[in-house]
Amino acid sequence: MALCHYLSALVPHCSYLAELITKHRVMKHNWDTMKTAVNNYIGSLNWGYRVSLRDKNVNYVNAYAEFVEPHKIKATNKRGKETFYTGAKFVLATGERPRYLGIPGDKEYCITSDDLFSLPYCPGKTLVIGASYVALECGGFLAGLGLDVTVMVRSILLRGFDQDMANRAGEHMEEHGVKFLRKYVPTKVKELEAGTPGRLKVTAKSTETDEIIEGEYNTVLIAVGRDACTDKLGLDMAGVKVNPKNGKIPVNDEEQTNVPHIHAIGDILEGKWELTPVAIQAGKLLARRLYGGSTVKVSTTLETVSNKRMASFHLDCSGRVFTQFVI
Repeated sequence: MALCHYLSALVPHCSYLAELITKHRVMKHNWDTMKTAVNNYIGSLNWGYRVSLRDKNVNYVNAYAEFVEPHKIKATNKRGKETFYTGAKFVLATGERPRYLGIPGDKEYCITSDDLFSLPYCPGKTLVIGASYVALECGGFLAGLGLDVTVMVRSILLRGFDQDMANRAGEHMEEHGVKFLRKYVPTKVKELEAGTPGRLKVTAKSTETDEIIEGEYNTVLIAVGRDACTDKLGLDMAGVKVNPKNGKIPVNDEEQTNVPHIHAIGDILEGKWELTPVAIQAGKLLARRLYGGSTVKVSTTLETVSNKRMASFHLDCSGRVFTQFVI
């Protein structure tokens, strides 16, 4: 996601420089080039991790795991072959997946942030549903690439964040072409025309009145939150307690679940920061405590997560305002 924010942030800079040089040059964005670059970069990261695991003699198994006993898991690969493994200790780090709306047409015709960079075509006129930082990130960078973007907001922007700054971010996005539909929730998504992209009709209802509105878009992106990937891990077979409302796992300050030999880190934790730097640090420190004799625990202070910023606004030498997104 960070790469695309850099790309969208560079567009006005590049076009401005071109204007200074030629007075007439127009910058255009190529979706296929960006998609290929992003996926190649992700692929290189995945390959790097696999090489690192191999160099450290870590056995990598590409399979779906679930507990069958407190110290035993079943791993099923893509061919359906089952292999059983036992262990003295386990670490759960399965992360989250985007949540759908549960309305007609959402899974059939809508995409999520996980799907965005796999689209084989430019999304065109886009409706982003949600007001989380993921929603605003997606809407912001798509608008930065020159697309027609609307964000549908149920209540407020960036719930849980300082509302003065959240509203400033919204105002800044509006100044840069993003439209907001506030106090509306979608009720139905219908395909009008198949294509790359096609045409979709979205029906939405006001949260304050009985007003019903409709709009046509090429792409509808859902960003209303994420759900913990814990429901199919067989945690009940291991005795691990899970919050039934959200699938999150309670842990102590050493990332232990209620079953002492089973640890958990990352976004699946109950009441913890859902931030990449925190998860990475937690994993490193847990490994050192388990096998290196360390006693250092993860800290979720601002210093720990200081390398994550949603958006920073800055001025260039002419006084023009640009947005730089850093994840």
